[in-house]
This record gives sequence, structure tokens and C-alpha cells, in this order.
Amino acid sequence: MVSKVFYLPTRIVQGIGSLAQIGQIAASYGRRAFLACGKRAMRKAGILDRAVAELEKAGVATVVYDKVEGEPTLAIVEEGLALARAERCDMTIGLGGGGAMDVAKAVAGLFHLAGAVAEYHAGRKLEGPGIPFLAIPTTAGTGAEVSNNAVLTDTARGLKTSIRDERWHARVALVDPELTLSVPPPITASAGGDALCQAIESYVSVGAMPITDALCEDAIRRIGRSLVRAYEVGSDIAARTDMLYGSLMAGIALTTARLGAVHGMAHSLGYRYSIPHGVICALLLPYVMEYNMEYAMPKYARIADLLGLDTGGLSERETAERAVAAAYEIVQRIHIPLHLSEFGVRREEWPMIITESVSASSTKFNPRPLAVEDVRAILEMAM
Repeated sequence: MVSKVFYLPTRIVQGIGSLAQIGQIAASYGRRAFLACGKRAMRKAGILDRAVAELEKAGVATVVYDKVEGEPTLAIVEEGLALARAERCDMTIGLGGGGAMDVAKAVAGLFHLAGAVAEYHAGRKLEGPGIPFLAIPTTAGTGAEVSNNAVLTDTARGLKTSIRDERWHARVALVDPELTLSVPPPITASAGGDALCQAIESYVSVGAMPITDALCEDAIRRIGRSLVRAYEVGSDIAARTDMLYGSLMAGIALTTARLGAVHGMAHSLGYRYSIPHGVICALLLPYVMEYNMEYAMPKYARIADLLGLDTGGLSERETAERAVAAAYEIVQRIHIPLHLSEFGVRREEWPMIITESVSASSTKFNPRPLAVEDVRAILEMAM
């Protein structure tokens, strides 16, 4: 029997209004903070100004790096790393979605290491600790505030993959549902689709264990009942709270249990066709669930119960099929396309997509072992 280890060094501070604690928290790690965020959203919502004010109040000077747009590239991390070093920062803070947190995470983890970011992205060993990284998620999606990897894109190699290390966990994750109220519907849908996918993939992963199962079950329950509501009524704080905590728990689970075929395929498809990560994950999720049916039927049947579906008198298979149907319905209700053809995916490019998908680390944790013909079959289903 293979041993499985659950590990979470991150201190989680949660609750509405908890952003006010960022100054006090950061001050315990130093006096200069590198803060990564996007160009517009955090300023427009007033969240950046609030965070900086709290930091300054606690005596922490802030170096704002607001160049993170979408899914981060190695060049963005390289530039941020140079700035953080030049400013002699004591810590990094990621404020925003997964991209902002991944940039801050990578800058912190590579701060003391020689060599280019590309070398570590290509597999060079991480030989020492970085500086403290603090995470403040403002979208309910990636779980990057509690994961130990940074997903980055190397445009030169045409490759999107992670740098991963246990030392890359955030020291503190500050989880404040109020910060998600200003997220527009398309981002709510994309991030929420990713969160749902992560919860389900971690739940059925071959790396799952009782601890991660418990986290995933509550995550699926919360996201299942609140994703559509958060998309349709963004001001509903109860729905936003469900989504942020669901995303958090899925993020904790995936760090140990890992993911599956959806994420294994999503990086290649997302990069090649400029499809937002959460969108491609949500699109693929029901197809992969359907393909995995014979290998994950008991847990899919349990998902139907977690989603509150009426399963009285149904067999296990019929109950599991209800869960798959519900996944299709949720994706449609948050207006995410259900066909790869809508993004211009071409069959002539399948060979490279399949090769990259089969070799992806996430694919190895899928409950159904996947070879070339399996990935091809899923692509055919999703076209």
C-alpha cells in the first residue's frame, strides 16, 4: 500500500472584513512588501488602496507590481523578481486571482536563487527557501492561496506548466468573501467553473484520501448550490462566501490529492487557443466525468447527493449519471460554451495536444488511466 501524506503549513485567516488584518499580519514578516496584482480591477474596486493603507498603517512599505494580466508568463515573473530584489523586499503579497497569487508565489520562491525563471520552469531543482509569501484571493477559483505551485507560461517554448515545491505554500492566506463582490459575471463563471472542476477532480483522483474527500465533499456542496447564484446575483454575500470557501477547500485538497484529465488537457488547449483556464476546465469537466464513469461511479453517485439531486429509487449508475447531467447543466447556466469548436480547435492540431495531455502530471492522477486513444476520444466528445 502506498502511503499518502497530507500537509498544509498555511495559516488561514477568514471572514468578512478580514482584509483589515493584512497590515498586522505582514508586519510580522518585515517592513517592505512586494504586492502583485492586476492593472485595473483591484484599483477600480478600491481593494488595492485599502490593502496599501492597512500595510502603511502597520509600518509596511508597499512596492506595487500591477502588471499581472490573465495567466502569467515567465517574463512577468522575471520582471517582478528583479523589482522585488532591487527594492529589497522582505515578503511578497498576491492580491487578486490565481495569476496575481502565482506571480507573488514565484517571486517569493525564487528570490534567493540564481538563474533564470525559465530554468526552474524547465525542471531545474529549487535548492533553497525563498521569502515569505502572503495570499489574498479576490476570486473564487484557483485555490492558489493554499496550493504549493505556480502555473506559468513559457511563450518561447509554447508551454504552460507549474513550478512546484512544498516551500512555496503561503505563510498566510487571508480569505475575505467581501473582496469577491465586485467580480463581474464572466470572471465569476470562469473562476467558479475551475473551482467546481478542482473539487470534483480531487475527489475522484487516485491520490484522494479521507481528509481530502471531506474537504471536497463540502466544496462540491457549497459550489454546487451557489455558483449559479453568484453568477446571476453577484451581490449575494452568502453565495460569494460559499464560493470562496469552496474554492479554498478544493485548493487544499488538490495540493495533496492532485487533479485529473481535465487539468491535464486544459493547459495545452488553453494556451494554444487563448481559452481562459477556468473556461476550458468547465467545458471539459462533464465530458471527462462521462468518460471516467466506470472508474469513479460510487463517488459520482455521491456527488449527485451533494448537489441535492433527487435520486430516490435510482441505481448507482443512474445516480452517477444524474451528477454528470448536473455538471452539464451548471456549465450551461453560467454561459460557458460546451464545444471546443466554438474556440476554433482544429483536428489537425490534436496530435500535439494529445501528446502534451498524456504526459501532463495531472493526467496521471485521473481515475481512469488515459492513453493517446483516450484523450482523442474525449476531444471527439467535446468538439
